[in-house]
Amino acid sequence: MDVIIAHYKHEKPTPSQVQSYLNRQGWLKQVPTVEDILLYWEASEKPKSDATDRRIQHLTNTQQWPGLAVVDDPVKGEKVVTLQDFKKGDYICDYHGPVISAKEGDRLMRSMEQNEMGYLYFFLDRGNKRLCIYAQNVPCSCHSDLPTTYGRKINHSRKRPNLRPTSQIFLK
Repeated sequence: MDVIIAHYKHEKPTPSQVQSYLNRQGWLKQVPTVEDILLYWEASEKPKSDATDRRIQHLTNTQQWPGLAVVDDPVKGEKVVTLQDFKKGDYICDYHGPVISAKEGDRLMRSMEQNEMGYLYFFLDRGNKRLCIYAQNVPCSCHSDLPTTYGRKINHSRKRPNLRPTSQIFLK
C-alpha cells in the first residue's frame, strides 16, 4: 500500500484516480481497497515548524519520549507501552540507525535465523527510492550510554497498525 500512497505525494487522490492506478498495475492478489488507500493517505511533505523539528531532535538525542515505558512481555520480550493518550499525528518516538540500500537490507533479512529479531525498517525516500534503516546494533553509536532506544522495542501489526511511520532526516 505504501507504494500506491507514495504515488500521490502532495494531493489526496480521488477514488477514481486510485481505481485507475490499481487497474493499470494488473494486480490479482492482495490488492488494497480504494477506501483503505484513501483512509491511510497523507501528504508526504507537510509544513512543519522549526520548533517542532528542534523538539523532535532533542527527544531523539535524549530518548526521553513522554508517555512511553518499556516493559517485559512473556511472549514478545521487551515492548513499548503508552502511559498517556496520543492524538493522531503525534510523534511517538524515533527509530534510527544507519540508512542502507534496500538491496543490502533484503540480504541481511535473508541471512537471519528463523526466530531472530530483525531491526530493519524499509521505506521510500522522497524520490521513491527504497531504502532501509539498519538498527541491529545495540547500543547504537549515538546512544552508547543507553541499553536500547524506544523505537527498537515497538511491536508492529501489519493487520491492525496503530502507528504510521514517517521518515524525517535531521542533519547533525
